[in-house]
Amino acid sequence: MPHRMRTRPPLSVPALPGRDELYRLLVENVTDYAIIMLSPEGRVVTWTEGAERMFGYREAEVLGSPFSIFFPPEDAESGTPERDLNQAAADGRCETVAWRMRQDGSRLWVSVVITAIHDQSARLIGFGQITRDLTERKEVAIRYEESRQRYRSLFDNNPDAICSFDLDGTLRTANPAAEALTGYEIEDLRMRSFWSLMAPDDRDRMRALFEQAAQGEPCHAQTALVHRVGKRVDLRVTLVPIIVQGQNIGVYCIAEDVTERLRAEAERESLLLRERIARAEAEAANQAKTHFLAVVTHELKTPLHAITGYTELLREEAAALSDMQRRHLERIRSNGHQLLRMIEDVLGYARLDAGGEGVKLGRVNLAEVAAEAVREVNPAATQKGLTVEVHEGEECVAETDRRRVRELLRALLSNAVKFTEAGRVDVTLSRDTSWVAVEVSDTGIGLDTDQIEMIWEPFWQAANPMTRKAGGSGLGLSIARRLATLLGGDLQVASTPGQGSSFTLRLPIAHG
Repeated sequence: MPHRMRTRPPLSVPALPGRDELYRLLVENVTDYAIIMLSPEGRVVTWTEGAERMFGYREAEVLGSPFSIFFPPEDAESGTPERDLNQAAADGRCETVAWRMRQDGSRLWVSVVITAIHDQSARLIGFGQITRDLTERKEVAIRYEESRQRYRSLFDNNPDAICSFDLDGTLRTANPAAEALTGYEIEDLRMRSFWSLMAPDDRDRMRALFEQAAQGEPCHAQTALVHRVGKRVDLRVTLVPIIVQGQNIGVYCIAEDVTERLRAEAERESLLLRERIARAEAEAANQAKTHFLAVVTHELKTPLHAITGYTELLREEAAALSDMQRRHLERIRSNGHQLLRMIEDVLGYARLDAGGEGVKLGRVNLAEVAAEAVREVNPAATQKGLTVEVHEGEECVAETDRRRVRELLRALLSNAVKFTEAGRVDVTLSRDTSWVAVEVSDTGIGLDTDQIEMIWEPFWQAANPMTRKAGGSGLGLSIARRLATLLGGDLQVASTPGQGSSFTLRLPIAHG
């Protein structure tokens, strides 16, 4: 049987409207553009949905209005709408990009094309205006330009050197700080690879770090470069990959000059080391001095005890001695005891200086301790015709070390007797809620204002004939103040030249 070919029925094509209708539909359905007709005078003749969406006016609100209502006030007042129409009429077309106004007063950045429309007899019958909203593009462009200027400002004004390199190490950009750091101008830098700028002894390491950053891994390093004039510049370097659209296209290098900082750190370390060495030497010298004083005073005490011991034995046989022999013997005994006290002062100072003095705290009645100290200095006071008395008001009980307080008061009383030629020495006790005080006052030579602080220095004595006559080690007051501090108290002085001095010992009161 012969083969029959099937035929498809013809497609039904809807009838198209006329050309004028097509133009009308095209204009009305394009909503991304505002397409309007203007009269020869520039008044709105037609209004589309796209125009309404763009400018916010309804058709009834805008028909017949001058198209200058779409211009910013400053443009409308300067005659810009008229100039645009005149140009379109003269040239057939006027194209511009500018600001326009919406009904709500907000502005939009637009592209405007105004075309002159003529009839068949070449008579101007109006203008066609097509407006496209570019506000979003404008904002993007503004943000981009702002970002670009921010980056440029950061790049140009950064105190650190910033350079960008291709993946092969070729320099692309460098800021002024990079030029100052290396001594090369930008054109010279472009002829150098990244690692060739580094110090020769570190180029291999820095090349490896650059390749690491080129693989996408940031890294940091301390290195050095060789300046154009040959000097070495210490750097702290950061290498980071340049990522564009997900791909690494190069490496940024940020370099900070740390030459002065490293030099200052080295000098500081050197100073600290010298200080530690000096402190160690001073401590060693102090220990040697303390040890020497302890040994010498101990060795001096042995023969001195023999001298004073034999002197006492001879005194027991005073009946067999002449008056002159007894006087000589008494001088030997007196000077021996004075020398022994001086040796004890030096030994006590050495122990305090070495930190070897401990304290045993307890409740101590200061009136009893003061009376004991007075009894110890009474012979020397009586020999000079001085009166030494204790004045006690309320009971004064301190939380302190009884033996140390007696040593301290004996030192103060001995000092008062030593520097008082006539008159009296008084010991006055008082207390308040936190402290008890023992004041030792005399009618001696007194002290000048500039001597007040110097009296606490070891081995110091006032430079006048009275003090040289009195003799002594010059350690009594230094030991006394150190003991006061060791006991948790303090020792103060008030003095008037020619009238006497007053030393006040304050100690913590014993509660309960």
